[in-house]
Amino acid sequence: MNSKFIILSLFFVVFLFGSCKKVSQEPILPPSETMELKSEDFSSEQEKLGDISNWAIASITVGVWSSLIKITFAIPIIVYKHALDQEPQRIDRDTWLWQYDVNIGTRNYKVKLYAFVDNDDEIVSWQMYINDFNWFVGENNLKATEGYWIFYSYGDDSKEKLKIEWTFDYSDSVGTSKYIIVEQDSDNYNSYLYYGNTMDEMYNCFFDIFKASDTSFINIQWNDNTKIGRIKTEKYFGDLLWHCWDENLQNCECPSK
Repeated sequence: MNSKFIILSLFFVVFLFGSCKKVSQEPILPPSETMELKSEDFSSEQEKLGDISNWAIASITVGVWSSLIKITFAIPIIVYKHALDQEPQRIDRDTWLWQYDVNIGTRNYKVKLYAFVDNDDEIVSWQMYINDFNWFVGENNLKATEGYWIFYSYGDDSKEKLKIEWTFDYSDSVGTSKYIIVEQDSDNYNSYLYYGNTMDEMYNCFFDIFKASDTSFINIQWNDNTKIGRIKTEKYFGDLLWHCWDENLQNCECPSK
């Protein structure tokens, strides 16, 4: 056989297979922490103080956001957490499907979670269908260390209601989630709660809260182990100083840092 023909044939084979699109690997499901709001340290069950305390002001503020997220979007968040225990099936080269049922109370929910992998742009797009309703979508990088979720209001007039921009570090399980109200006809449009946990020794968790209707800010920092914390808000205190509470949730002098 002519050596030139062999070389050309080999070149053609290498070119053909080398130019094939890379087959997608099973995408990483972002952890549930990217959409769950951790607010247990401000639970109303801990409200045992007679007067309005520094901690109570923080608790009331966080409670408003906690109710919005946990009540309005409880079902999609719960069913998403079940996906973490399921095995997906490949639909085609770049599409994966998690399909399963979830019982919540007396109701059964049929769930389809689709992942669309784009190797060129190195992103994964998500669509969650619950009883055939597209309740949220999302997008993140291939390593699932940063991305966003968008939740829709339930019903025939479905529209974007809440966006969560998130980051997550798997090495030390710390991350951030920014919950933004994106419903344009809402009085709270563009308001947000920015949550994160850190490796800081004194205050390892924080909430930064912005209310668009009056452009007010509230900053809250606390330790989820010792329960000490502090809050800063000019709206309630009339100053921009930190106001602290101790491990018993009682007002105290702020420690020097």
